[in-house]
Amino acid sequence: MSKIRVLYVEDDPEWREGISHFFQAHERIDLYACAASIEACFSVLQDQPADVVVMDILLDDTELTGVDATLDVTTQYPDVKVIMLSTLDDNDEIFNEAFMNGAYDYLYKYDFEKLPETIYEAMSNPTSKYGSRLRKLVYEKKRSLLNKGDRELLSLMVEGKTQLQIAEQLQVSLAAVKKHVGRILKKFNWSRSSRELADKCDKWGLLNEDEG
Repeated sequence: MSKIRVLYVEDDPEWREGISHFFQAHERIDLYACAASIEACFSVLQDQPADVVVMDILLDDTELTGVDATLDVTTQYPDVKVIMLSTLDDNDEIFNEAFMNGAYDYLYKYDFEKLPETIYEAMSNPTSKYGSRLRKLVYEKKRSLLNKGDRELLSLMVEGKTQLQIAEQLQVSLAAVKKHVGRILKKFNWSRSSRELADKCDKWGLLNEDEG
């Protein structure tokens, strides 16, 4: 039986060493690489495909890049299962976004001993026991936040248009566009850039036209 190839993405060297040592006792799991950054993660995946990626959330101690990277991993490598491993246990928005981005499961670091069981389950059951259902619920919730005008504005941002260009195309004032963008950011409780939110909504499929 071939081993399950696992890539661990974690910026804390103590955790990388600890998890590497932990997996030595599990013969069916081959922790073939550890990556200290998102860039290193994709470099490894490009050269050495993984079956499972164990992804930390708080990389570099400032940005929740692990959540963003999960969307890129599951988009570029749809057969790879991503298991989130994090210290964050009281943030429903991050939890929901992780599944929206295609995560297979979400474990807290104090439950790291459940990793082998979760990895085996991911390989034997391609569909997460609750990930797809939760993803649908989160999708519907986020979709309901956007009206037709919101989707039009965000779609123009995805195309690379500036707020001034959007104002000219929609024949409204720049102040009106800025106010509209602010309302959208508030709906999503979004603290990062509006362009980043637009790109995320596009990848999530939230900007498609209404059905029917």
